[in-house]
Amino acid sequence: MDTPVSDKPTEGKAKRVFLRIPVKFPAKILIPDSPDKEVCVDELSTTGLSFYLKESENIPDYFELAFRLGPFSKIIKIKLEVKSRNSISGTLRIGCRFVEVLDEDKKQITNYICKFADLSLPVRVVGVASFFCSLDSLWRIAAYLLYYNGVKFEKGFRIPLADYFYFLILLLYAITTFAAFIFSGRVTNKKEKALFLTSLFCLILAFIFIMIKNIVYWKFWIGHSEYLFVSALFWTYLLFSCYTLLSILIGMLSLKKMNSILDILDQHITSLAAEKVKI
Repeated sequence: MDTPVSDKPTEGKAKRVFLRIPVKFPAKILIPDSPDKEVCVDELSTTGLSFYLKESENIPDYFELAFRLGPFSKIIKIKLEVKSRNSISGTLRIGCRFVEVLDEDKKQITNYICKFADLSLPVRVVGVASFFCSLDSLWRIAAYLLYYNGVKFEKGFRIPLADYFYFLILLLYAITTFAAFIFSGRVTNKKEKALFLTSLFCLILAFIFIMIKNIVYWKFWIGHSEYLFVSALFWTYLLFSCYTLLSILIGMLSLKKMNSILDILDQHITSLAAEKVKI
């Protein structure tokens, strides 16, 4: 059975700074013998939260708040203490500290914050797509060298200028895919974010080559769809192209969240440094 956890600070201990994330979900203020008040939580941490009220509205220093972290998650009820009331553009920003919260609910809140701050998904997806593109570039270069330097060597065949140009494109394709893979590391600061953007840009360039090859395979498949190998090659490469495109979209859609999280982390680190100086 879950037991309530109190987050009241212990005397003699230094104040701890917790990571706060921006959120937007409805909540209800539960006050005995009063109608419930509808509010919208705008910040959440493992020890508190904040929301806005009209300046004309009033709430006691201690009350209970009920909310859901998601549309299908269980209702969380927490006893709160008001720590700040700041007037902002005709509204009151109410900052609260958790006074009493169940272990299960606190764990759910912690997991929610960790999941929000986790940037591993876009980085991992872009990295895997870049790795597959790198393998694709390697076998293409190997096939090119084998075909022209092996099969046609005995016939005294000289590679025309257009084929040299295609080989140069293959080299550029390989360079961009390997660059995309190398730069797709973790993102914990602005410098690593710049490397991730470089990786994403290189993957987009590689995707242009992939799409051109897809068009070539599609035209070839239309005229030779009766051959199993041709159909298998076309559909496999089409799925590969879709995965690469999906990875690019996930990476691009994560940029806004990435900026928010890095700003939050910077503020968090600055706050921690300030607290250390006070200590």
